[in-house]
Amino acid sequence: MDTNTPKSITKRLPIYHSLLMLLLIMGCKSLDKTSQLADNKITIQGRVTVKATDSVPLGLTTMNIKNKWVWKNQELQVYGENERVFVDKKGYYKIQIEKTDTLVLIPNYIIYGRDTAAYTFTDFTKDEILNISVEPKNKEYEAQVKNNPTLKNYLDKHVQTVDPEKLITIKGNIYSKKTQKPLKNVDVGSAFNNNTEGTGTYHLTDTNGAFSIKVPKGSMCSVWSLSPNVIRFYPQNDTIVNLYM
Repeated sequence: MDTNTPKSITKRLPIYHSLLMLLLIMGCKSLDKTSQLADNKITIQGRVTVKATDSVPLGLTTMNIKNKWVWKNQELQVYGENERVFVDKKGYYKIQIEKTDTLVLIPNYIIYGRDTAAYTFTDFTKDEILNISVEPKNKEYEAQVKNNPTLKNYLDKHVQTVDPEKLITIKGNIYSKKTQKPLKNVDVGSAFNNNTEGTGTYHLTDTNGAFSIKVPKGSMCSVWSLSPNVIRFYPQNDTIVNLYM
């Protein structure tokens, strides 16, 4: 038996050699792909201030990747939340992107307007410091709140209580009060906090009536925001919400 063993091993050596070479080639290709992905990743960071001041914009300001989404529904062709970061209380942000990505800064739309063209950035090639100033739209703001004291009250509370540096999770299930069955495609979102489609950030419940969304502490959240039965609340901690509507 001992004399046969070396012959057996010798016969198998070419097979082992071929397998080893194949693994090495695959490993090199994998490393090349990883290296390419790493080379394509860059970091954009900076500070956001109000034009001609050192003040930070009021309310929430987000830096969004326009072409990438945390939540979307391909079936309905609706898009609720971009990949994004929140600008902190001192106006600073930092986001990792790919060179082909498009960034869009979105401040509070009531105070600073809905036109994001001036705050859209592309053609990144390397890590970059990108400082941005936003301009208040005083006339537009005054027109929106002049005959809508409820909106102004909501906005004032939002500015006073929201904390962009503390994200909390809101999750739960929503059911029909009439049938006791889960309700699908009910929107759950946060106010004064838009995506690049120009609508408020939101998720929709799934077939089990379930949802999960991260929002800044103190955000005004809403369930079924366009319904007469809309429910609004201001969560301060991770919260489970189970509702019958």
